[in-house]
Amino acid sequence: MRSFLIIIFFAFSAQLLGQTPVYDDLTFDEEELTAAFKASSKQHITLKSKKGTGGMPKVPEADALKTAEITEIILVFTETTEDAAGTREENNRERWENLLSTYPEFFQFSTSYKNECQCVMGGDVEALKPSQGFYIYYKTAEQKAAEKAAAKAKEDAEFLAEAAAAKKAEKKEDKKEEKKEDKVVAKNDKKEKEKEKEVEKPKKEKEKKEEKKEEVKEEEETSTAVEGAVETVAVEIKPKKAGYKKPKVSSDKKACRPPCYGFGDEDLHNFFKDQIVLTKKQRRAVKGSASIVKLSLNFDGSVKKALVNGPNAQLNELVTVALKNMDLWNPAVKGGVTVKSEVKITLKYDKSTKAIKPFEIMITPRPNPKCVDCKSDAEIFGN
Repeated sequence: MRSFLIIIFFAFSAQLLGQTPVYDDLTFDEEELTAAFKASSKQHITLKSKKGTGGMPKVPEADALKTAEITEIILVFTETTEDAAGTREENNRERWENLLSTYPEFFQFSTSYKNECQCVMGGDVEALKPSQGFYIYYKTAEQKAAEKAAAKAKEDAEFLAEAAAAKKAEKKEDKKEEKKEDKVVAKNDKKEKEKEKEVEKPKKEKEKKEEKKEEVKEEEETSTAVEGAVETVAVEIKPKKAGYKKPKVSSDKKACRPPCYGFGDEDLHNFFKDQIVLTKKQRRAVKGSASIVKLSLNFDGSVKKALVNGPNAQLNELVTVALKNMDLWNPAVKGGVTVKSEVKITLKYDKSTKAIKPFEIMITPRPNPKCVDCKSDAEIFGN
């Protein structure tokens, strides 16, 4: 019965995640340039953007990327007058919705989105046109396979190094035990003890061999949990406290804050450390693996959507259970107003603390470099 319910859950999750996203679900990083946009050297194609409705014309180079991993999509548009900013949101919505309609396959779990404005007041529109459009950055199947092979080789090297260190420590410990046994033998009848030792020795060797066999067997059983197809799991989070009914507004229009849990990164680290307590067997099973948590936060700090993605099913399950106990975040503040945001957290096993720990935290929209402190609502809004 339990297996049946699990199958139903994953089937429902796959159906939910397979739906085409809509514009309102996307979170954008914004940037204004005072010159023409220059694309990075990373692998990409460029498509002409289109306003209005009806989708975009299909082109062979874009069709070829339907099964590729899309890492980033950048929309580059132009404004040369102050009045143009008034229709920016409407025009960009039309451009993005046309791309969504024609190539929904480009909008994936790990894809990031950005709007780049060529805001050159009084500039030459025709000179800026060549750099307009969508820039689609991607990875091919060969590149992903090469990255996976490199990660596997690194993981194997670390495993062999640790195994060698453990064997060396075991030999050292055996020598200590032998010295202790020699001291005991010297105090008693030497000949009798030697006879007993000879009798017990084959038995101990047999037990050691059996223990080693069990350890090898256990390693083989747990190591299979690391490999497998990448899965994405949706998590429903119900915080203990209620959030705001409408966005909070500060009297200071320059007030800002990145989204943060508790009082900052340390509280977020402690949350996962307290919620995910690993056994020795679980530590071996999740070692070398990573789970990516993607949280869409509302203006009140509540979690609108939570997704867990990674190749290790056991680690994903531990993270999923932990997230259900997560409370409200301190929402992002931009221009003195609480706003929606997105947080992507890469979780891995940390050997020094023997716990699951956030190793990378990405925030969208990207906070201002001066906006790094996790200030309390009382400091920002005065209540």
